Formats: sequence, structure tokens, C-alpha cells
Amino acid sequence: MRIAARPFAARNAKLAALAQRAIKFISPNIHELAQIAQALQYPGPIPCRTMDEYTTLSELLADVKPLGLFVNETIDHVLVTLGHHGVAVFRRTLPSVPFFSTPQHHYQPVPKGDCPGGRFYPARQLPQIVNVSGAGDSFTSGFIVAALAGRSEPVCVNVALEAAGCALQARSAVADQYFDHTHPCWGNEQGAPYRSLD
Repeated sequence: MRIAARPFAARNAKLAALAQRAIKFISPNIHELAQIAQALQYPGPIPCRTMDEYTTLSELLADVKPLGLFVNETIDHVLVTLGHHGVAVFRRTLPSVPFFSTPQHHYQPVPKGDCPGGRFYPARQLPQIVNVSGAGDSFTSGFIVAALAGRSEPVCVNVALEAAGCALQARSAVADQYFDHTHPCWGNEQGAPYRSLD
């Protein structure tokens, strides 16, 4: 949490301006998101509750949404990991728009004038959680692989959640085995179900 906002801190204005132009994706948790928003001069109150202090998902999303929308004004793609609840994704485009074009794998810039949008994707319920230490990294890795393959946002999140699930059920931080492109999580272009935060 202490270093999440460092690229955007005003102490080095030149570096902060460069970071704001160069960084296109971030995947903070709610606490890191709050620090980043504060560094970007968020005008509202910064929530200070821990994840365990939220009694309902609605309360959690009520705090995440304004921060996510604000940070999304600067950073094109904000994926806020919310532990066992799931992930909130903020982009200024429709969820059907891929992150990268295929087959060149070129990043597709998001027009600054488009309306911001937020979507919440619930996490899967797993029968057993063995280890949580590698779930975030596995989520991000799965998301990157699907994004580079030119898939839509829901499919990218679907693959990411499946990868996180593999890590959560492994004894080590990295699962012994994940899955390939034949796994059902890649198959449905509708991808993971979500609900709009707009």
C-alpha cells in the first residue's frame, strides 16, 4: 500500500506526469486504489475501512466505484481486486471492446472522450481454499494472456478468475497446473457474468 501511489506522487512532477501517460493498466486492491486516487488529487473522502470491516458487498462497491471512476480518468484500465468478492473493472469503453488487436497484439488506446464505465464480476465459490498467496498474481497473469489474445473484457476476467482459482487450490503460490485455450473459460465470448456499476 505504501508504494502503490509512488509513480503518481507529486514529489517528482516530471515522473508523475510520465507515469500518468505511460501506465495503461493497474490491478490494485481497494487500499492501493485509495492511495493512488489520493496521489492523483481525488477531491472526496478516502475510505479507510479494511476489507473485513465491510458488512455487505454493496457497501464495498459504494466505496470502490467513485475511486475507480476517478482513477480511470487518468489510467485507461483499472482492475480492482476485491478478494473473495471478485473484481471491479473500470474502462472508458464497452466491455465487448478488446484490449489488444489481433494478430499484431497492438494495444488499442481508449478514447479520452468516451464515458467511463464500471462493472463488477463476482468471484467463483470454491469448495476449498488451500493457499491465498499466489491468487492475485495468477489472476493478473490469466488476464494478460487473454488480453494479448484479443479477447473481450468478460472473457479476460473469466480466464483470470479461473487462473486465480487454480492458485487458491494449490499448496504453493503457483499452481502445479493451470489450463490451456481449450478450457471452457475461453470458450464463451460472453465470458464471466457482470453487473454494471453505472
